[in-house]
Amino acid sequence: MKFLLFGFAFLLLVPFAKIASAQFVNVVNPVRISSYTKDPKKALLAQYKQVNIRNLPATWLLTYDVLVNPDTRPDILGFDNLQETGVFLEVTPKFAGAAGVLYSKTDSWHRANAVFLSGYVQEDRIKLIDTIFEEFKKAFGFYPASVGAWWVDSFSLDYMKKKYDILANLTVADQFSTDGYKLWGQFWSVPFYPNKYHAGVPARTVENKLDLVTIQWASRDPLNGYGRAGESTFSTQDYFTRNLSDDYFEKLVDLYTKQDGNMFGQVTIGLEGDFTPEVYGGNYSRQLDIIKEKQDAGQIRVLTMKDFSNKYRNMFPKLSPVQIVQTDDLLGKNMKTFWFQSLAYRINITYDYELNKTYVNDFRSYHSDFEEPYYFSPNRDLNLHINIPPIIDSAGNPEEKWLITDTKLKSADIKDHKLFLNFEKVQILLEEEKITILGKINSLPESLIRSPYLQVAKKGEKIELQPKIKWPYPKDGFKFRELTQEATFFLKQRKVILSITLIILGLILTSTVIKKSKLPLGFKVLFFLFWVIFFGGMYIKLYLPNTREYFVNQGELDALIRLKLMDGKRIVVMDRVCLQCSWHTKDMPAIFANKRDYVKKITGKEIVYNLDVFNAKTREEGRNNLKKLNADYIYVVRFEDYAEKIPFSPGDLNIEEVYSNANAEIWRIKKN
Repeated sequence: MKFLLFGFAFLLLVPFAKIASAQFVNVVNPVRISSYTKDPKKALLAQYKQVNIRNLPATWLLTYDVLVNPDTRPDILGFDNLQETGVFLEVTPKFAGAAGVLYSKTDSWHRANAVFLSGYVQEDRIKLIDTIFEEFKKAFGFYPASVGAWWVDSFSLDYMKKKYDILANLTVADQFSTDGYKLWGQFWSVPFYPNKYHAGVPARTVENKLDLVTIQWASRDPLNGYGRAGESTFSTQDYFTRNLSDDYFEKLVDLYTKQDGNMFGQVTIGLEGDFTPEVYGGNYSRQLDIIKEKQDAGQIRVLTMKDFSNKYRNMFPKLSPVQIVQTDDLLGKNMKTFWFQSLAYRINITYDYELNKTYVNDFRSYHSDFEEPYYFSPNRDLNLHINIPPIIDSAGNPEEKWLITDTKLKSADIKDHKLFLNFEKVQILLEEEKITILGKINSLPESLIRSPYLQVAKKGEKIELQPKIKWPYPKDGFKFRELTQEATFFLKQRKVILSITLIILGLILTSTVIKKSKLPLGFKVLFFLFWVIFFGGMYIKLYLPNTREYFVNQGELDALIRLKLMDGKRIVVMDRVCLQCSWHTKDMPAIFANKRDYVKKITGKEIVYNLDVFNAKTREEGRNNLKKLNADYIYVVRFEDYAEKIPFSPGDLNIEEVYSNANAEIWRIKKN
């Protein structure tokens, strides 16, 4: 009888064990010492107590300041063997000083150019990394396997992988602007292998893969968490600021941990370690109770970052798998949302049950040859601007939302890592490399047909959308050769212009006289041959030595591609030269020399060089100057220390931002 009972109990446990083997939770606690941390030791011990009494494993990512403080060292404080320690790569004055690096002091410690490695040149990033890794080894006797920050650039990740063989990286989940950090376009709240050249892009090839796993902090609500304002607070971290209960937190945990047709599920929870001790007995404690209960029920496995990375890399030794997130609205609205994410693209589709309307809100392709804006160039801006090039981004520009069909959704099925959306008159099939639409849809946006990121095939009522493998321009951007700044300035002098004009007029007059004269044909040929050789020699001896190669980076090109697909014909650009600007790329940015005709070449639109709008003393003057130009857009750029800014507020100039990334902003001029 006992044997039968044991056997029955074992059979009951088998499904749970099978489920839990591929459904994971990472408890990660970034620990820093902030200006408002009154007693770092008490705070850390209070947080550890909540983990320890539940016998849970967790990863503790320590900043440099925590590492060098004996009161906050986990090894000294007696953390148990279930705990993993790693490093949290936030730069502080103390950290920078120890590394021999000039700290980027700003109005606040959390500014992107101060706190992230990407705010520093590559040589300084290496110094900072080596300093904290050696300090960690001095404390623990080994190098950390897990690292994190709200953004760690791909150059730094690649360096740490090669030198220290890191295995896991924590980044923040997609958010449009929270805390001045824009990270927009990566996999929606799920893990992936990052690309060597862009930490937010999943690796499409083994050659371009960083063999480490990126997990995401503050997993977002897949429907309510998408938007440009405060929507990112619909997350596992900030839900309570929306007056939502722990039930909502549990729904998010269930959504991301349950496999639901995927090969695995995962979510990251935790809390920063710089609050008062009392805080950890609140939401954090209740969240750990929920996780503990699910682990005890066999529904999930709680792992450290390192252990999860090992598990993930064993399950998927080459590349990241397709990840599909689908759910009815967690807040009860009569809507359903789908996120389909592969190495080729991500797309978000929502369905309204009441209106029977289906929209594409977000669609972007992934390219191995698209380079992160801060790979070579340090971020000198107070904010972080990571925006992976979109095909559709309705958060940035609501007009881009695509209504595919207004027929009833009959079923949504996942099979063999494909998503089948079956409507009454339409079927949408989402596969790893392409999207197929069968049936009569409402419309196919012209911007999709013309997008250089897509191969669009349309035959009857069948449409195939296949993201291209290569980005339209190489990693080193668009290059062209033109006169140097000095030569351009020289040729703009009035005396020089007059001299050149007289020479040209004289040559035209002489040529006309000789052509009409009765001189022998041989003499005429020799005359014209002489001038061809003369000007050819001038070109080689005078022109070429006074030219240089300029480039336009991929960030700008991304914005210009977007601008090309927008309505309107006329673009205002700033008429400005920057003689003192520095750069860390191979070639000089074209904007520094005010060589902006590439804007016209790429967009096909007329450009207007202007400075009056930007130098206007009053709002009225700026608005009137802008109105006189009869333009449709203002295009401004930034590169390292150089930044062009819109004067006054957008409302004062009657403009609205329709796109921005690390290197450019597009402002639409309203016509009303």
